[in-house]
Amino acid sequence: MQVGGETLTIPRHGAVLVDPPSLRQVFNDTAEEVLWLIVGAPRHEEGAVQGDLYPENPRQSPPELHDRKWPPV
Repeated sequence: MQVGGETLTIPRHGAVLVDPPSLRQVFNDTAEEVLWLIVGAPRHEEGAVQGDLYPENPRQSPPELHDRKWPPV
């Protein structure tokens, strides 16, 4: 992963916290297949209201995905 001008090697099950204004790029420069989970959210002071979840129950799928099977084929 490249964050700003720095290249990072992320270990298996590793995580990176990147501040919003930082430029970032993920890439795989190995022959192995990888799976990434990338999550983004506004900071509380940027307008996120504490307790706001979508969907309301985090164990539910959003309504627009209720007819979809996971994982996709």
